[in-house]
Amino acid sequence: MPPTAEHTDHSHLQLLTARDREWIDEVFATNVPDPGTCTPEQLEVMELRVRERYRMQRTRYLRMMPLLETPVVTDVMSRLRLMANSAIDSDMHQQDILILNGEPGVGKTMILRTHAGDEIRRLALHRSLALEDGHAPPLATFRPVLYVHLRGPMTRFDLMRLLCDALSWPSDTNPQRGLERAIQQCGVQLIIIDEIQHVNFDGKTGRDVHNIIRWMSNFGLRVILAGTDVDWVLNGAGTPAVEVAARNSRGRWIRVEVPKLEVSTRQQKENWLDLVYAFECRLRLANAPTSDGWLTDQFGLYMYARTQGYFNSLVLMINLAAAYAIDTGSETITRTMLDSIDLEYEVERQRVQRMALFDAGAYPVICEP
Repeated sequence: MPPTAEHTDHSHLQLLTARDREWIDEVFATNVPDPGTCTPEQLEVMELRVRERYRMQRTRYLRMMPLLETPVVTDVMSRLRLMANSAIDSDMHQQDILILNGEPGVGKTMILRTHAGDEIRRLALHRSLALEDGHAPPLATFRPVLYVHLRGPMTRFDLMRLLCDALSWPSDTNPQRGLERAIQQCGVQLIIIDEIQHVNFDGKTGRDVHNIIRWMSNFGLRVILAGTDVDWVLNGAGTPAVEVAARNSRGRWIRVEVPKLEVSTRQQKENWLDLVYAFECRLRLANAPTSDGWLTDQFGLYMYARTQGYFNSLVLMINLAAAYAIDTGSETITRTMLDSIDLEYEVERQRVQRMALFDAGAYPVICEP
């Protein structure tokens, strides 16, 4: 039977809470209109309120960039989708756990948020089909995906309370019981925990968190973790109980590497320049050159030398450069401006030496033909 209009629209998204629909719009930047580019003359005659509104609009348009395709993103997202598409919603089947490992600044969080958005939409469609077929369980509120970002040291109880809070569900002195009920009543199928390294995996807390994550997977939930230095997470030393918990996790956790971007081959160099060009296409500066690819051609490789391939550093550099151009009224980006921008401490180390090599045409890799 061919699909009907009812089956091909996006009515299933109405099953989601307004909060989740708004979050999806933020992740995919579907609620960010293009403010367009005005001329220097138009900018000059704008009255204060109009000019400030325009500044806010073009800043938001640049900052709210959806996830951009790079070889790293394509690889990691395909792994996440493969695991998602092979799963079924059943507490009779244990789920393996993916853990994304990468240095700070490689873009893990954006990848996770995008995957969460994809899964919220996909699982809403699945519930719509189940309702249509008459076998969807009643729920208090439909919240199929939880994404939480750890911001400091967490115990097992802290983690469970954080998850309950994300569902707007009360938790008492036994948060595991509350979390279990919340999961059942909200139809949760996927839990994503970012910055898992904030948990102290060396002691009793680590053992307890290993065990609660295993409980989630045994409960039929899919769990995705992300962090830095996951060797420490997976090989935590300590008491025999801690080592047993870590060993059990190693038997279930699937490690996925998220490296920084490289330019050691011609194709990798082209991929990097394509990434810079994607940002260039969202710049709305009144005095910027009109030639297509101006930012990429002039500063693409410079930006690699400055950021060393860390995605978050590239985002920071371009956003600060755009803000600088707007604030000073220059309305374009120059080398002097880029040189004045400070990035994260880690990528600024040995900056003087690296940029001297770059300017001399001797920077490794970049200057190879």
